[in-house]
Amino acid sequence: MQNPNAIKDTQFLNARYEAAKAELVKSQKLEQGQSGALVFAALAYGDALEESKMFKLVSHWAMLFCIAAAFVIPNLLVVRVLL
Repeated sequence: MQNPNAIKDTQFLNARYEAAKAELVKSQKLEQGQSGALVFAALAYGDALEESKMFKLVSHWAMLFCIAAAFVIPNLLVVRVLL
């Protein structure tokens, strides 16, 4: 005959395991949806670049701005902190 506390502990652990498993499955489905949305966004971005000259120009200038910022901001930080 099993101990009643052992049965309660087993039931508690089983319920906890099922809750954790459900949370993990939910998280995995969410991640799969996000990766699918990322692929869709990349394809939509590519199509928009092919169709709109203005969007392509703005996108190019935004890329150049980010590259320039990557070179300028660290230098300004060094000047501000060290000098």
